[in-house]
Amino acid sequence: MKLTFTIKSDHLNTEDIRALLQAVRDCEMATFPEKEISVFIEVPELLMAECTKLLTSIKPPYDYGPIIIRNKDKGGQT
Repeated sequence: MKLTFTIKSDHLNTEDIRALLQAVRDCEMATFPEKEISVFIEVPELLMAECTKLLTSIKPPYDYGPIIIRNKDKGGQT
């Protein structure tokens, strides 16, 4: 089964996003410790290095990633 869950906001800063992702990870670990879940974020305002730092700050770390994909349509930042 494939599930896409989207959250959009123009009012979150980087720390808010990190806290939200950490809360999702905490809930995932408490509720589904044996299931593998992937997280995709798109934050055009952040540089790729900032997205990497954000994703690697989530604990416990995911088994795979982060994998950063530059969006060519938006002139992805590096």
